[in-house]
Amino acid sequence: MPTILLVDDDSEFLEATRGVLEGNGMTVEPAATPDEALAKVKTVKPDLVILDVMMPDGYEGFEVARAIREELKLTALPLVILTGIHQRKKVPYRFAPDAHYLPVDVFLDKPTKPDVLVSTVQEILGEKRETPRQPL
Repeated sequence: MPTILLVDDDSEFLEATRGVLEGNGMTVEPAATPDEALAKVKTVKPDLVILDVMMPDGYEGFEVARAIREELKLTALPLVILTGIHQRKKVPYRFAPDAHYLPVDVFLDKPTKPDVLVSTVQEILGEKRETPRQPL
């Protein structure tokens, strides 16, 4: 069973998303702050991290992603950004995965349909599953 670190400062969103992921056979470890997220990356050793961007001190999700890649040297840990930044900030451009500024695997906009989130996570973890979804 894969372990997902879910990072978001919105407790209602955390619980709703946790329910979706756990309902699809995943273990979810929540984190509400960037510091808590980085600590849990070290102790929990998740199979994948889902990060919000906008937290109380600004665009902290970007900083967490870079810290995981650069400071913790976890270049193979899958990172997914799940955020409402495009909708809430109305920026004239779109953020997307980028090796230097936004070193993540996937960028999803909130709201994301539960089945899209689950299939995205399953696809990313597909190669790391202990047993295949379909028998060989």
